[in-house]
Parts: sequence; C-alpha cells; structure tokens
Amino acid sequence: MKRRWLGFFVFVFCLPVFTNAQAVGGNAVYNFINLPYSAKTSALGGINISTIGNDLGLAMYNPALLSQDMDATIHLSVKPFYANIQQYDFSGVNYLPNKKIILGWGVHYLDYGTIPMTDIAGNEMGSFHPNDYAAQISAAMNYKQNFTIGTTLKFIQSNYGIYKSNGMALDIGLKYHSSNNLSQVSVLVNNMGVQFKSYQTQESLPFNIILGWSKKLENAPFQFSITAQKLSVWNNSYNDITFNNAEGYKSPATMQNLFNHLVVASEIYLGEKFNINVGYNFIRRFDLNVQNQQNFLNGFSTGLNLIYNRMQFQYANSFFQKNAYHHFTVVYSLKNK
Repeated sequence: MKRRWLGFFVFVFCLPVFTNAQAVGGNAVYNFINLPYSAKTSALGGINISTIGNDLGLAMYNPALLSQDMDATIHLSVKPFYANIQQYDFSGVNYLPNKKIILGWGVHYLDYGTIPMTDIAGNEMGSFHPNDYAAQISAAMNYKQNFTIGTTLKFIQSNYGIYKSNGMALDIGLKYHSSNNLSQVSVLVNNMGVQFKSYQTQESLPFNIILGWSKKLENAPFQFSITAQKLSVWNNSYNDITFNNAEGYKSPATMQNLFNHLVVASEIYLGEKFNINVGYNFIRRFDLNVQNQQNFLNGFSTGLNLIYNRMQFQYANSFFQKNAYHHFTVVYSLKNK
C-alpha cells in the first residue's frame, strides 16, 4: 500500500513540470489525441470518462477505467473521414496478479492519405504522406476500497512532409465506484506534457480537466452519464466579437458558456448482449450551428453494442452539419471468460 501511495505522490509532484506548457483555451498542438478512441465513446457524445462497464476503448482515454476483467482483451477501431483520411486505434490489456496492476497499451493513429507536394507556383514536386500517432502505455491499481487510480504516458509524433514534431503527455485519472456498482464518478487530468520538437515555434498541448458521473438504474435497463470538460477555463467557446458584430452573430450567454462544458449520454440495455448508446455534445452543436447552416442533429450521436461469444461489435455515428461520420470497433477476449 505504501508503494502505491508513493507512486501517486510522485505523479502529483510532477504536475508543475508538465503543466508549464499547457493550453487551457485557444489553439494547441496534437489535437488529434482528443478524438474518441472507440465507437462507444463516439456514440456517447465523443467524451465519457465514467461509464459503468468494461470498455477497453473508454479505458484508453481514462486509465482509471482499466479493470482486472479486461485482462487479455484487445481492441481495434476504424473511423473513416472524407478525403481518404482514416483513424485507427489498436490497444490491449494485461493484468499482473503478482503486482496487482492492470497494464494497458495502445496506438492512436491518424492517416491523412497521400497529398501532392507543390512549389509556390503550383508545380507538383512529388507527394507526401502526412500522419499523426500517439503510442501509449497505461497502468491502474486499486489503492483504496472502491477507488482506482490510473495513469497514461503518451509519446506523440506528427509528420507533415518536411515538418515534423514530437512530444510527450501524461494523463492521471481517479475513479470511485459505489459498493452496489450502480454509480461511478471519475476525474481526469488530461494531456499534461511538453513538445520536444516543434514545427517552427514551441506550442502547447490540449490540456483538459474532466469530471464525469454515471448512474445505472437498479430496476430499469438504463444508464445515464454527464461529463463536464475543460474545467480549467470558463469560456471554452470560440467567440470573435468583431466578426459577430459584422455578421450579426450572438455571443454565447452565461448559461450557454455553462452548458458548453457538458456532454450528456445514455445507454439502453436490450438484454445482456445488446445495447443502444446515445449522446449529446453541447459545444459541438454550438460550434456547428452557424448562421443559415443549422442542422437539428448537430451535437447528437448514436450507436449500438453487440456481444457475441468472445467478441464485441460496436458502431457509432456522429452528426456534423449534413454529414454523419461512422465509427467501427471490434473488441476480442483472448480468454474464454
């Protein structure tokens, strides 16, 4: 137990080192690491750190969700975008019973396809293959009854032709689950780190503090979640006052600023092997509902989850204006549990 607390305090004392180069608002580098790692995450609004269950894709974002039940499980996700842009995620979990530590590992990869390389006059000089990836390792342990602490260390690399950059980020998560397993609370300090090699000038990482709560109904097939993100900054909406005045846009009101921190979600269980997921992301709707281009479905996401023997199939779609982006995930248990 003393060793566990020692590890926790080491991370706490390291926080000032990592937080010196964080962005709490505006632009940041390596924003691709905020993309959802699994279809279930996409279906639950794009971010969820507290859902009750054993979902490896969610645990790759919040290491405190890693559990012993995930031992010998692997996860593969594919999310196609337009213009041949593809997102891939591959991860796995191993439990070390002698150390009572759950280890997670994974790769978060974004492939932008092949792009022509031209000079200033537009003459083609070949092509290049831009990509981003983050290789990560996670560890979690129970340090007190009903509590789990987890941490993730990520090496991040971006390759855009002659422009290359890399850095490292640290996540620390803490989860509390009730004794009856019907309620769960998580807090995550996300993307503390530094850019080792910059493209041209040093940039900050997309720092985030997130709080999540999930509640599973005892006598009804529902689970509800509410997630509050970007808690280190009050106004997390893009708001150009000069542009708004010129174009007739309204700046976000106080209540809008409050709701733009929130993501709400629900799971509907249709038996032990099948469930439906829905989510609503307030700030996504606010950002996408620009003048004369509003869509009723902006901010909404839906998905489903099917379990068959050792395999779990997940599908999700998220709505962005007239487009619906799809996400596919397969989770496989190497053990017959």
